[in-house]
Amino acid sequence: MPEVRVESLKIEMTDSEVRILANSGDLALVFPRTLWESALTEVATSSEPTSRELEELMTLKRLLKEHAEENSFATILEEVPCGGKNWGQQFDLVLRPAEIFAATTGYLFLPEVLPEQMALIRTSLEEDAFVEQAYIVGVLAEVEAFAAGDERLKALSIRGRRCSSSRFELAPELWQVLSEKLGWRNVAPVALSIGEDRKEV
Repeated sequence: MPEVRVESLKIEMTDSEVRILANSGDLALVFPRTLWESALTEVATSSEPTSRELEELMTLKRLLKEHAEENSFATILEEVPCGGKNWGQQFDLVLRPAEIFAATTGYLFLPEVLPEQMALIRTSLEEDAFVEQAYIVGVLAEVEAFAAGDERLKALSIRGRRCSSSRFELAPELWQVLSEKLGWRNVAPVALSIGEDRKEV
């Protein structure tokens, strides 16, 4: 494999790609923007959400609500108790499209998704006759959190664009907003056993 000694470096970013120009432009490396961001995520040493990631999380919440309003959803509610008031849990947003057979979906937005939160919401959902499926969306998610859901409850991580299901299984409004408004091209499905070592993704 040929080696090139780099003596100068310049990085240029556009919406779709990242160009690294080395040695005064003699060598150019071009990365798709999504690949570059994924690589940065993999080497990130901080487990704290960045301000940019937190902003994207809140933007997703706002855009989901706007999408529901623009498309005349039958249900658009905020701060809805999950499993009844006795559980002390609530969804930030609950949406139901107007189409027949559409599912009522609850969304909870957090800086970090933990397996304990997933377990608590999953148990609450068992007594919830109103919300049929739910997503806990976080900037970060512990690996075990993805495995702690079930058919009704999924975890979604902004960092790494990961989910406990594929994009084809996401609530239609969620994937529409992620892809059309936030520019996501895909989500990486994560399905791990509870026995996996705990780490954040």
